[in-house]
Amino acid sequence: MAGPRQLYRRADDWARGLSRLRYALFTGVIVTVSVLAVGVVLDTSTTVYAVTMGVTMAVLYYAFDVNAEDD
Repeated sequence: MAGPRQLYRRADDWARGLSRLRYALFTGVIVTVSVLAVGVVLDTSTTVYAVTMGVTMAVLYYAFDVNAEDD
């Protein structure tokens, strides 16, 4: 069985292999789901906030290309 460090490295390598657009969309989805989960735990309605936050993060990650390798 793989340890936590090895699983993290696999996930990190997979994410770094994504294209710029796919990485930004993946990040937006993760942020949206995370904010919705926190809203469920806190028993508050965060749907609009979650979608807005996810779209904003996806646009920022796409615009600034944070996954790019520095040369």
